[in-house]
Amino acid sequence: MTDSNAELREYFDKLVHHFLNTKSMRQQFKSVLAWTSPTRIDALNRGHYFFQLAAYSLSRIVLVELSTLLSYKEKRSLFHWLKRAWECAAEVKPTRYNPHQTRGEREPISVKEFRTLIDGQIAELEARKDTISRIKGRRDKAIAHLDKEYFDDPQALSRDYPLTDNDLDDLIELVGSILRKHHSWLFGSDIVMEVRSAHTIDAVLEYTRAFMRARQDFDLIKMGFRPVLYLREDYEQRPDKLET
Repeated sequence: MTDSNAELREYFDKLVHHFLNTKSMRQQFKSVLAWTSPTRIDALNRGHYFFQLAAYSLSRIVLVELSTLLSYKEKRSLFHWLKRAWECAAEVKPTRYNPHQTRGEREPISVKEFRTLIDGQIAELEARKDTISRIKGRRDKAIAHLDKEYFDDPQALSRDYPLTDNDLDDLIELVGSILRKHHSWLFGSDIVMEVRSAHTIDAVLEYTRAFMRARQDFDLIKMGFRPVLYLREDYEQRPDKLET
């Protein structure tokens, strides 16, 4: 017999990683767009074609990943996991922190209450059914398949399947909230539903902007700074130039 508790926890862990990757791609897409402002565009323009391709690809991948994560029919999705957790509520044995416990022990959540909580979460997702359907529509008509109507008239996609940034961000926020709660109930610990890293598109463009500014600093150039040397593939810092 399959251990439903262990199976659901492993399944859940994979869903979390899937979500975090999707959210990270969405954040990187938004970061690229943020660099199109008048005060930042020069740095972006140094790799304009690449960043244009990156934004295009990221926006499409996010829709595909969200469609998969929020599929009603797939046997691996958030909806499927919630239904399995509802069915196996007794085996899962969720707990929650009780601030009134003097020793900080966690208290069990009853099967009935756990199922009620899941029903509420499914209802919240169902309330975004239109958004989920529009995401799936864009995936099906313009990404997974080249539907003739939308291939010939790309603007029709926005007309027939309108999606705003707020729609996507609201849905992603809700999914993150649901996963975070279940992580606490199943594993007894909180989790930040976001990948935090210094190695992002912002870091690349900030360094690009810094070098561009240094290249235009004539005081540095008068002191012997030669920007062209730093652009060479075979650049090496000479020992005699190191500070002592």
